[in-house]
Amino acid sequence: MSNYLKKYLPLFFLLPFLFSCTTHYISQWQNYDEESTLADDGTVMIKNDTIGVSHAFNNQDGTVLVRIENYSQTPILINLTKSALTINGKTFGYVDGKSTISGWLDTFGSANGGQVGSFGGEIVGKPNTLFVPPLSYVEGSFANIQPEVRNIVGNRFIGNQTYYPLFNYPINTNLVFYEDSKSPMKLNSFINYSLIDSNNNPIITKTVNQNFYLSGFFKVRNMGQKELNQNLLTREDLGSYSITKGQGAGLILFLGGLIGLAAIAADVEE
Repeated sequence: MSNYLKKYLPLFFLLPFLFSCTTHYISQWQNYDEESTLADDGTVMIKNDTIGVSHAFNNQDGTVLVRIENYSQTPILINLTKSALTINGKTFGYVDGKSTISGWLDTFGSANGGQVGSFGGEIVGKPNTLFVPPLSYVEGSFANIQPEVRNIVGNRFIGNQTYYPLFNYPINTNLVFYEDSKSPMKLNSFINYSLIDSNNNPIITKTVNQNFYLSGFFKVRNMGQKELNQNLLTREDLGSYSITKGQGAGLILFLGGLIGLAAIAADVEE
């Protein structure tokens, strides 16, 4: 390899990164239930003598993590078909009705020119109910809210550029805060549960309602994905999504640079 290639080739490998830019959009959710309780770990939850329900928004896939605790000596059955989450009145079921199909598929031609086939395998569906024994808890991730956040806030985001201690240290961010009455997004969660007897018959059925609103929105550029993910682990009130732009231009320059270097190397060898 010529001295030209040795000198300039590393630079072209960096081009896709130099011309790409990742922007992180971070949403902050606040609970506005008067009867809500702050747990020892900082989680906001609705709590009574029987049940405790809390929500976390920091899942990387955009789903909401729901934790349901049974404080009673009686088993509880959570009916997900009668539970739902709403964003600005639009309902998102905790059960999406989708199933996973696994197995094998055989097809072969028929005399009439068509195709027939056979399938062998199994269809696995998500549970419609959750059983919570006495003095225990259950967790599940449901309802991807990321597309709604991007649609409602992301395209019309206008904020102020400043340094703000979002993760206990100042970061350069474009931010906006919302009051309850002026928030562009209201999120309401409804969890239907029943106390059941030894024969799994409902003794009493109730619904726990928990309410949130979008209280802040932040746009951050000077932070890597790994650093962001680590910071979010300790902030259940924050959700995020990231958008990377410019990778295509960087790749084109990268390929063009390789072609140019190849031409230079050929000239030097001649």
